[in-house]
Amino acid sequence: MDVSYTLWTMQDILKNIPFDKPAGEAVHLNFSDMQVPYYVKNWFRVSIFYEDDTFPLDAVCCIVSPQNVVTIVIIIKRKFEDELKKWLESGEGIVPDICYRRRELYCHEVCHLIAIITAYPSNRSRMVRKDFEEKIRKKFDDSIRADQSMMDSGFVSQEGSNDSPSDFDKDHFRYENDHLNYFKLYAELMLPYDTLYEALEKVCSTKKYGESIYISEIFQGICVQPQFLGKFPDKKADIRKILEEIFD
Repeated sequence: MDVSYTLWTMQDILKNIPFDKPAGEAVHLNFSDMQVPYYVKNWFRVSIFYEDDTFPLDAVCCIVSPQNVVTIVIIIKRKFEDELKKWLESGEGIVPDICYRRRELYCHEVCHLIAIITAYPSNRSRMVRKDFEEKIRKKFDDSIRADQSMMDSGFVSQEGSNDSPSDFDKDHFRYENDHLNYFKLYAELMLPYDTLYEALEKVCSTKKYGESIYISEIFQGICVQPQFLGKFPDKKADIRKILEEIFD
């Protein structure tokens, strides 16, 4: 399964995740109204909850009851929603670091969400279901290595205040035979082509002939750190392609 196909099959899910605007009290995705694969529609639930500053982590992704309907829960600190709301309402040009981090957290946890769905068997026999549970548990044990109290909660991802959601190795998300390129998936979630095109078009419309275009100008307003390109240089090719289109 390649990244383009994954984004296409998951597009209804992704449209309902608040990457760009603050959410309310919680987000619950109703797959019955979405164009998603049959097994996702019938055997998955996804919820996003928000916690106050007493919550010990900035964000987590966890699995609830994989034996029946697989419920994936993402938890993010409420302060990220509050700060994004303030920034959007203020209309100020400088993006606070907390808004940059918010987007990184959402994209990281959604990669975990997609990895769990990708690992899930469409065959619902008891043997296959048991294999899925063991696969999730093995991945959890190997990648998180949390203490027993955390393990009991079913966390498959946890991002503390000093963790960088954009730093991960090639096997951080995948489960066994999953060959999805999560570096590319994360980059596409962080900076979709259409979003990048709109940002570039907006900047270019304000420039006179021969004026320079700066990365910081392009990323201003879409909550992506300019340093993002250092970790995911493939997006530079998208920028060049779009500029060629605009100035063709």
